[in-house]
Amino acid sequence: MKQRTCMLSLGIVVVLLTLVQIYSLYANGYWRREYHTIGPGDGFNYFVTDISVPTILWWTPFTGNKGSIKKCGPFECHFTENRKFQHHPSTKAIMFYGSNLNYMDLPLPRNGLNVSWALLHEESPKNRPILLHGKFLSLFNYSSTFSRKSHLPLTLQFLGSFKDLVGTTYFMATDLKDKLLSELAPVVYVHSDCGTPSRRDEYVQELMKHIKVDSYGACLNNKKLPREISSMTNMDDERFFKIVAQYKFTLAFENAFCEDYITEKLWRPLTLGSVPIYMGSPSVRDWLPNRNSAILASDFESPEDLAKYLTKVGRDKGKYESFLRHKLGPTDGRVSNGFLKEALASRKWGIDPVRGSFVDHFECYVCRSVHDHVSQKSVVSEGHYKCPPPVNPLTGRADEDDWWYDVIWYRGKCEATTVRKFVDEGKTPYTPGEFRREMTRICPDWW
Repeated sequence: MKQRTCMLSLGIVVVLLTLVQIYSLYANGYWRREYHTIGPGDGFNYFVTDISVPTILWWTPFTGNKGSIKKCGPFECHFTENRKFQHHPSTKAIMFYGSNLNYMDLPLPRNGLNVSWALLHEESPKNRPILLHGKFLSLFNYSSTFSRKSHLPLTLQFLGSFKDLVGTTYFMATDLKDKLLSELAPVVYVHSDCGTPSRRDEYVQELMKHIKVDSYGACLNNKKLPREISSMTNMDDERFFKIVAQYKFTLAFENAFCEDYITEKLWRPLTLGSVPIYMGSPSVRDWLPNRNSAILASDFESPEDLAKYLTKVGRDKGKYESFLRHKLGPTDGRVSNGFLKEALASRKWGIDPVRGSFVDHFECYVCRSVHDHVSQKSVVSEGHYKCPPPVNPLTGRADEDDWWYDVIWYRGKCEATTVRKFVDEGKTPYTPGEFRREMTRICPDWW
């Protein structure tokens, strides 16, 4: 009897210890895994006792995923933000979100033979100048950026759909816009990120000397938005859309000039039916609905010349409406740019839950690549950003004494060179002091 009681007690202890171990694994993200698909289909939860699929670690916290199995077509991968998986044998790729990337906090030493690195960054590298330079970018095997040359291009991230482009929900007829000129300027400017690498405010300030401009944002503000939409978080509010749609022209100036870096600054006026005056991506003509869907500031020698042209176009209804073919043309012929139509038609991700976000699709791109064992066949290059040194928009030349050039761009180059040297040497995580000393040796005048 005592023996049976003892065996029973021992069995209870074993069960309790097992449950404690299971709970520990569960709490630390090693046990419970959520299974879901990209696109239509229902997800369901299940439990696994071991990781039998490749692990992909988000090094920069971004998705909030503590551990899940994702199905990407015929492949499955385990995604997690748990850094305990850095050296786990199942880990085959490490992902980074550019805006959260810290070159003082990298998973070093770089195990390039077995673990690929993937970079996601939909913004310009204004806030991470180290990404401007090839010596740092080439540490990555895969990228998803605004560039058409990246593995998952995000050039059209701010254009909802082809229907938005040709639709007339907010469109205002030219005659009605003309009547409003007694109350409104012909040109509108809405920016609250002042002092950017593109130095757009300097150009607009000069333009204002030659043509009336209503500026609603924090930069060069001279007109107030209604109180209920005064916050810049309401830029997707239909009440704001209706305000912008009243203007004949909209200044669409990017914060940086990078190839294919095209934001809502361009797509918003195009979808609302206000003619964009664009300054930014040198490749913007490749993406316009029609060849003359926007007026490029770079085509004019000065802001004064641009102002004269806008005044002339604004007085000529036929000329003005020639820029609005995507709104006023025949329904089946409003967009002539086959490249743009194909890019929109082939885009698998979207802003709707059915197609999934570009984050989901880039995760799956990396997952499929890991399964296909092509991680070492790809290296990210400067072409995945292609952001040259910033230039003065009034002169078209780089000012080496400009803060964005002298401090930000040049310092980013020095940082990239220093990081690359440590990585190539197999350096384990370096201290701030070590990094500063080496960077000073490489670029004595960086500070």
